[in-house]
Amino acid sequence: MNIAVIGWGSLLWCRGSLRIRTKWRGDGPVLPIEFARVSEDGRLTLVIHPGSAPQPTYWALSELDELRAARRNLKEREGCPLANIHYFPLDEASPSIPPEVETELGSWLPKHKGVEAVIWTGLKTNWEEKFDKRAFSIDEAVRHLEKLDEERRQARATYDRAKEYVQNAPPSIQTEVRKLMRERGWADAKLSDLLFEGEREK
Repeated sequence: MNIAVIGWGSLLWCRGSLRIRTKWRGDGPVLPIEFARVSEDGRLTLVIHPGSAPQPTYWALSELDELRAARRNLKEREGCPLANIHYFPLDEASPSIPPEVETELGSWLPKHKGVEAVIWTGLKTNWEEKFDKRAFSIDEAVRHLEKLDEERRQARATYDRAKEYVQNAPPSIQTEVRKLMRERGWADAKLSDLLFEGEREK
């Protein structure tokens, strides 16, 4: 059985343990996809999200010719339960596939002669469980990313200030912390001679 793996996100550029025997092809089914799922580290990831704008996807043929084995291989790459690896053979389909997805796959599959089944990652949005039951929206996603950007800037500012305080301590102050941080690249700053009365900086 020729099994097509559908991809649209990191699967394309970070294949990991996914076993495919062709390069990614750009004429995959057009599916409603959005950055609607939050990962453990705060990243937004692309998932099928009914009602979102249709997006082109990619596909490649699995090295495996048995449906369950191909699904297990994709499951290993994605680190999710097997139930979240959806499938669409001509004679059967995963339960709970959104109608618009099933319609698109039903149209796409017959146009690709020799492809007998399709598998993909069927993870859904988890916005409500991550954000106190607030529903996903485009504005919510943008606010989340803006918050991450602000936290990054604040973290950088905190780091820069912490480094400045260690590096700019007077040259005669050589604590154990300062010595160890100097070994890690935080070189002592040379303070201006104009700061000191009656002696030059050493």
